[in-house]
Amino acid sequence: MSRNATLLVLALLLGLAALLALRGCGDADADGADLPDAAAGATTAGAGDARADADAEALARAEHLERYATAMRAAVSTLHRYLAALPGEDRAAADAFWAGGQPPGDADEADLRALPAVPSSLRTRNRNPEALDRAPVPEAVRIPVELRLGLEGQPTRRYEGWYELRRVPGGDEWQITNASIDALPPPQ
Repeated sequence: MSRNATLLVLALLLGLAALLALRGCGDADADGADLPDAAAGATTAGAGDARADADAEALARAEHLERYATAMRAAVSTLHRYLAALPGEDRAAADAFWAGGQPPGDADEADLRALPAVPSSLRTRNRNPEALDRAPVPEAVRIPVELRLGLEGQPTRRYEGWYELRRVPGGDEWQITNASIDALPPPQ
């Protein structure tokens, strides 16, 4: 190869290398690596602020979910304590779970309030509470339930329906406000 051809190839290679180097610098500018110190600091601070905002939002969301879950557990727990007290001999203890100290006239609990004896067994199964309002942490819920109870010498009784509960203002306690429970026919 002649000296001119070698110089031409070398010049082309140097030009290509320079072009690639300039292109690489353009990419570095995009993430702030080759910016002056003040500009790079502003880019880093902006990313840090965005990350801090995202972290704060995630923390607030987690706290909201925790308050929601705590409220739902408290509502279900209140209902379970009521159902455990209902068949007992101390009716006032069961009635204390109701807003106003007793069920309203339109609440229907089938024959649960008139059982001839204290059950020998009681099994409660509930589904997830359904919010009855649009508050971030609901103030009122409906809890679907299925009940099985056994009385000495009788077939197992089964019930199905729901209870509505409302949160006591200014607290984490719940009170029952309404119910619709039906007795199911005995299993065949």
